[in-house]
Amino acid sequence: MVRCREAWPEIALSGDVFARHLGERIPPRLTLAEGLDALRVEDLYLARACLEGERPALEALQRAILQPVTRALRRVDRSEAFADEVLQLTRMRLLVGSTRQGPRLAEYEGRGALRRWVEAIAVGMALSLKRAPVRTTSLDDAPLVSDLHGADPELALIQQRYRPAFRAAFAEALALLSPRDRNLLRLSLVQGLGVESLGTLHQVHASTVSRWLARARQALLEGTREGLSRRLTLDTAQLDSLLRVMDASLAVSLSSLLDEG
Repeated sequence: MVRCREAWPEIALSGDVFARHLGERIPPRLTLAEGLDALRVEDLYLARACLEGERPALEALQRAILQPVTRALRRVDRSEAFADEVLQLTRMRLLVGSTRQGPRLAEYEGRGALRRWVEAIAVGMALSLKRAPVRTTSLDDAPLVSDLHGADPELALIQQRYRPAFRAAFAEALALLSPRDRNLLRLSLVQGLGVESLGTLHQVHASTVSRWLARARQALLEGTREGLSRRLTLDTAQLDSLLRVMDASLAVSLSSLLDEG
């Protein structure tokens, strides 16, 4: 613990919690002393503290581990926006996980430097994003059509007739959101994280997250409305009605476009 406290003096992880975490990672063929020598104990301490939601640990992760990865990401794409997107997604994978996998930090075994381990995850994600085809018309609007039928048959007919325009407007509006807003909507509406968990993830109060989510949702809806108005000859009342139904089905729509695979 002395080495850990010296490396991360701002972090106060429980000794019992860390001892259990460390014990699970020492190979059974080694003695305790040999195991401690073989592992990056200080990095394991940081990783466990992050998983426990310790704010100083989350700040240290951002400062000492994630930010230095930016240089490696610039070798994949020099765009600042791209690097920011990848770092946001990497942070989410490390601390929250995805629909198919838990937090990646829980998998860190301490056999190599945490920074290099995280860099490998981030660069792999960056390469996957670069290889992925552009998804501009992948919105599955079947649930939305169903909702529209129940709400107003005329609106359902409009939506079905102009489906490509509707898909394109939604995807366009989504692409205009900041990486943070896209990921907030992903985590909240698709993965079901509450504002408390999102606040811990972003190191802000839950009320701040609520304001961020409200603004992101409104920006997405207004962007879609603007895209539809450019593409279609609908009156104001019809556009507003379509957007009200879309708001109710937003989680389904986002799940199609934001699924991480």
